[in-house]
Amino acid sequence: MRTGFERQYVTAFSTEAHPDAVAAFNATPPVRRKFFPGSGGLYRADAHYIVAPARWRGTAAGRVWVGVVAHELGHAVDLSGRAGRVGRSVWLAPAIRQDRACLECDGGLPPKVFAGNGGAAGGRAGTLAVFPDAARERLLALADGGEAASLFAVQWWAGRAEVALAGLSRRLEALAARRRDGGCLRLARYGLRAVGDFIGAVYDLRRGWGHSRAYYRGHGQILGPHLTVGHVAEAFANAFMADVIEGTELLSFLMSSAAPYTYRAYRMLVARIGRACGAGRSPNVESKESSVVPG
Repeated sequence: MRTGFERQYVTAFSTEAHPDAVAAFNATPPVRRKFFPGSGGLYRADAHYIVAPARWRGTAAGRVWVGVVAHELGHAVDLSGRAGRVGRSVWLAPAIRQDRACLECDGGLPPKVFAGNGGAAGGRAGTLAVFPDAARERLLALADGGEAASLFAVQWWAGRAEVALAGLSRRLEALAARRRDGGCLRLARYGLRAVGDFIGAVYDLRRGWGHSRAYYRGHGQILGPHLTVGHVAEAFANAFMADVIEGTELLSFLMSSAAPYTYRAYRMLVARIGRACGAGRSPNVESKESSVVPG
């Protein structure tokens, strides 16, 4: 039996949620909720609870809290039963190193990464035709027009991920202000921001955005400098969130094309967690991380 808090949020997740993420959630002990007025999302590993509103529908952010809780549940899946230790997400570290190695420093653009494996999207890659059917349909619906969706695709395949995400986010905010389904659009906007957070975690903010360098440096290092427990934990939580909220078809595709090695490793890891295998010993980690994991 899951907690009432979980049921309140999980019932608002996408009907297209990835089965591996659902299985991983079901393999995780029930998560309790704490409510502190004015607080943001937070997962506390030592007590296995999430800070969240008593009733998300009554908050100013509204439906966005479905995405926030999905992200924090990602931390719970990663860290449950491992309070004060390194999470299961440590196994993403070698893949993150591979994605970082693909990042082309010249001009700050990583076309080999952002065009999919090996730049397979060549030619007129800046078109919607490159997107998988489900991702393209979702993008067209969000952008509320083929021209805006095509612009996003051109920017994405040109390696201008931040520009593409920020532009579509602004469009969604403007649409939300004048449409009845504004809550759903703001949740979609949150999802796009989380894609940027995922990219920021993988590439240590050389691309993307999200948590600060101070936050990342406050966690134990993995496999050498500039890769910490914080990087892998945030990459995992964002990928998990993309698996379960509305629009997973687009969000998951964007993450997989931005960091293919990391996303492939995430898919393997979350499937393993769902089978209740967990992960074994952690490789070469200086464990000084806090048990409090902010969103």
